[in-house]
Amino acid sequence: AYSFTCGQLLLASFAYGIREWRWLQFIVSAPYYVFFLTSWFVPESARWLIVKGRSIHALRNLQRVAWINGKKEEGEKLTEKALIAHMQSELSSIKQSHSLLDLFRTPGMRQITIFLMLVWFSTSFAFYGLGMDLQNFGISIFLLQFVFGSIDLPAKLGGAILMSCIGRRVTQSGSLILAGVALLCNAFLPQDMRIVRIVLAVFGKGCLASSFCCAYLYSSELFPTVIRQSGMGVVAMKARMGSMVAPLVLMLSEISPIFPPATYGVAAIISGIVAVFLSETCNLQLPDTIEEVEAR
Repeated sequence: AYSFTCGQLLLASFAYGIREWRWLQFIVSAPYYVFFLTSWFVPESARWLIVKGRSIHALRNLQRVAWINGKKEEGEKLTEKALIAHMQSELSSIKQSHSLLDLFRTPGMRQITIFLMLVWFSTSFAFYGLGMDLQNFGISIFLLQFVFGSIDLPAKLGGAILMSCIGRRVTQSGSLILAGVALLCNAFLPQDMRIVRIVLAVFGKGCLASSFCCAYLYSSELFPTVIRQSGMGVVAMKARMGSMVAPLVLMLSEISPIFPPATYGVAAIISGIVAVFLSETCNLQLPDTIEEVEAR
């Protein structure tokens, strides 16, 4: 999450120094080729390796993880037989075919999927809408972009601490509602109250960054293993839809400057209220099957 923040800070710096947009586009795009090469050094999932019959490879990876975490002795006690035995129940469920429809087929999964779709859409919708409206605050967009990135540093750290102390649900819901209230207040403040409007916008941006940080962890803990990646793909798609719709809402400022920030604020508050009805996952074992989710 901090890597994302570093990107925001670098973007402001590069944009300030490179005013020709084509060169700026090249500078921010070129690193993708480097990161593509480094991706080959990321180890495969141990679960996937076992399912594909490469349990020896999975065992070596897990023992390396144990060594990194200071649990070398526990890692050495781990055996291929123990790994396969632990995976038996999951292997039997994986043999059943699953599709995107399983995200909506049962009541529990349907509620989780729809509510998380709202959370991800609203977080991205308000996050990018706020970021694209920097010129209306009346100060340098380069400075404001840097400040907007800097607020993520304490906001994401605070979100991470709160997720462990008071739980994922309260953190997710609270960050969205606080962001929505800040944006709503901003909508009705006079334009000449520039400092107050900037403070509220920066606070709201920090809450949305915390919400994004929480959503990645919380969503992966709510979806069961057998359809976790499908679920994460669906909610991520809703986030992209939110970022696509966000600039269109800015066109409402032609009618009234109140409409865009008010729309972002209301969307964040609604999704924050919806998040209250999700189940808490802090300190609970990850669900492997849909049946486990329904039992909760």
